[in-house]
Amino acid sequence: METSDFDFENLFSIFENSIKSKLNKKNYDNFLIAYSGGSDSTALLYFAKKMSEKYEVAIKAVHVNHNLNIESKEWENHCKISCKKMNIPLIIKNINIRLNPGDSVEEKAREERYSSILSLMNPKTIMMTAHHADDQAETFLYQLVRGSGVKGLSSMPAFKKLNKGYHVRPFLNLSKSTLIDIVDFSRLSYIYDKSNDNTNFSRNFIRKEVLPIIKNKWPGSSATISRAAHNLYNSVKLNDDLALIDIQNYLLKDKNKISVNLRELDDYRFNNVIRYWIKNNNYRMPSLEQIYSIYLNVFKAGNDKSPVFSCSEYEIRRYNDYIEIMSPLKKHDPAKVYTWEFRKNLIISNLSINLSWKNLEERLGYKYDKDVEVKFRKKGQNIKLDSKRSLKDYMRENKIPPWQRERTLLIYIDKELKIIWD
Repeated sequence: METSDFDFENLFSIFENSIKSKLNKKNYDNFLIAYSGGSDSTALLYFAKKMSEKYEVAIKAVHVNHNLNIESKEWENHCKISCKKMNIPLIIKNINIRLNPGDSVEEKAREERYSSILSLMNPKTIMMTAHHADDQAETFLYQLVRGSGVKGLSSMPAFKKLNKGYHVRPFLNLSKSTLIDIVDFSRLSYIYDKSNDNTNFSRNFIRKEVLPIIKNKWPGSSATISRAAHNLYNSVKLNDDLALIDIQNYLLKDKNKISVNLRELDDYRFNNVIRYWIKNNNYRMPSLEQIYSIYLNVFKAGNDKSPVFSCSEYEIRRYNDYIEIMSPLKKHDPAKVYTWEFRKNLIISNLSINLSWKNLEERLGYKYDKDVEVKFRKKGQNIKLDSKRSLKDYMRENKIPPWQRERTLLIYIDKELKIIWD
């Protein structure tokens, strides 16, 4: 419900219940407030301080300086002064955003901001952000015009369990104007970021140009859009529950590997499991076009093929009867020969290899006090292990996937192959 009539005590009660209804006091012992210095986060900081005093919970604020605006240092100083007045410890995080071609400043800033904030959390931290109903409506419309699926349209949850602690948005059912009422009533000072008026940014355009038109026609639209987003969020959870059931029949011992037989599922359930599997491996969820490509070019490829799907974040490869997802393989020259120096670590950064001399002696089964040679099998090279078997046969028998065969360490001592480091 979007609150329009100002009632300070009732608003604080809504704030309080947004946390009490989700978590038992024994599950948290500190609040971490994302504080930009604007009106929304100022209202959040004020209410969080009141609740921390009422329930004797430790509180601190974090201000992330993106260093993108000429006034950013002034905003940082404002936050320092405000937190000092409220007797709240403040942590300043300075970040410098580096953009790659095609990157969005908005998205990149958001990613860096959350990364900085999450680094300060522990399992009993409640991290709060000041997103409100108008933000939710804005996010929904932004995702809608981008053609997002159910996950994107579900927008922002009011409560989320993280790897460390919890993320709560206590104001998600309140309007922007209500938060302004809170800071005005409490006589709190706040800053105004003039870049919020720049409609060249997509979200600002929706906020300044699109939402006012919708609200003029449907005054309660922010609340109804927020409710629709919440309904979609519940649908996402149902999809995840179904994916968890379906994936049990196809998931292999390693969570990054899945049976090729997943292709036997109906399209919509296959798509749902693939999304869940990719997300569960901590990669960005694919678009519908990418899922179709994965299905057609990897799952449905002939049994004699070694197909691969590649994007900027990950690769999906197939070998025999399983599919594997991994970070993109870095360039590697199998013709290069390395010297593993006595008592030193073998470091090959592009293969993520860092092995100690102890690791080598454990594999050898005895002590060794001289340098050893490290090589790789080059494509088409025929290395004999004995009169009956070749290295190629060994790799096939031991089910080393094709993309690893030229990346498997071959340890030579006195010109003799001693270890295949698989």
